[in-house]
Amino acid sequence: MQWTGAFGAATAGGPPVKAETVFEACSMSKPVFTYVVLRLVDQGLLDLDRPLGSYLAEDTLPRQEERARITARMVLDHTSGLPNWRKGGEEREGPVPVLFPPGLRFAYSGEGMFYLQRVVEHLADEPLELLAQRLVFGPLGMASSSFVWTPALDPNLAAGHKADGSFKERTAYRHANAAYSLYTTPGDYAKFLLAFLKPAGAGTAALSQTSLGACLTPQVMLDAREPMERPGDARGTRAGWCLGWSVNLTARGRIYHHSGSNGSGFRCYSQFDPSRGSGLVIMTNGAGGGELWTRLVNRIGDL
Repeated sequence: MQWTGAFGAATAGGPPVKAETVFEACSMSKPVFTYVVLRLVDQGLLDLDRPLGSYLAEDTLPRQEERARITARMVLDHTSGLPNWRKGGEEREGPVPVLFPPGLRFAYSGEGMFYLQRVVEHLADEPLELLAQRLVFGPLGMASSSFVWTPALDPNLAAGHKADGSFKERTAYRHANAAYSLYTTPGDYAKFLLAFLKPAGAGTAALSQTSLGACLTPQVMLDAREPMERPGDARGTRAGWCLGWSVNLTARGRIYHHSGSNGSGFRCYSQFDPSRGSGLVIMTNGAGGGELWTRLVNRIGDL
């Protein structure tokens, strides 16, 4: 059984939100990028535990020996030691310090994802937007998904709302960023979740059992983070981080999830539960959308 609902306005004075409306996935870009990385691991192009500097040397300030220890696994489970974003904004020139010894502890880092993106693009000799299309979007039938703006997406592209309800200008990301630039629809993202819930149905995009197992295995527990508020036996007892996904340990097993928030006025959430074979995708184009999805998950997060 599946259900889809669409509510609200897509753009200022424009059409209502519909199933085809394209949203910014925000940080829900990270699990998709993780999947791309693991596809390359399966192809033997990348080793999760080999230092990234051995693949691509970068002259990044400050010059710290610790940076040479960062691996893809550390980036994907957010133990790289890199900041969330360098001061001055992502993708701009500026120092990117390693804040603590890589592998020591969890600290969420978009900068780490962007670093791994550069390594992956170097190894594959292909930009992320094309890699994702070839390895994930095309095989999974995600026809309305892209890490960059395209003319084909534009007619259905939503604009974000400010906290006061007024619209913000629509974005048009021309350079992919693995941490936040994914454009997609809830329906497309649901197809992505199915690659975890029904791996056999992913066809040529399916991960190996080794990579799938690694992706869904908690790598670090998060004593400083509370589990999501869900009803019944879906209520979490502990929170952890896998490769690309946050995970809550519950009475009925593991529930994986990821949220997203962009300054352009989008708030999103997704989760899937292998024990039930169920999933949930909520995408909003409003700065208040976080409160909406939090309340919804609190009520129906045990689906």
